Amino acid sequence: MENPKIKTKVVHSESKSAWNVIATELRSKYKIARVPYIAVADEELTHRQRTEALLHANYISYCFNHSDIICNIDMNK
Repeated sequence: MENPKIKTKVVHSESKSAWNVIATELRSKYKIARVPYIAVADEELTHRQRTEALLHANYISYCFNHSDIICNIDMNK
């Protein structure tokens, strides 16, 4: 596996119901991933969907930010 060496952060989309994982360095690809959620009339359901999407976006960001450790794991063990 190749180490992408990209540092990221999670921000909410300005135009969609989604969390974006974006690169923090200027020379990198800006948007790495979009994690959408469904906004419905029920506020509680929307809150749960939004929270779950945020957890997934944070996980993706964590993996990019800790790629040095992840890429050095021996998968044959």
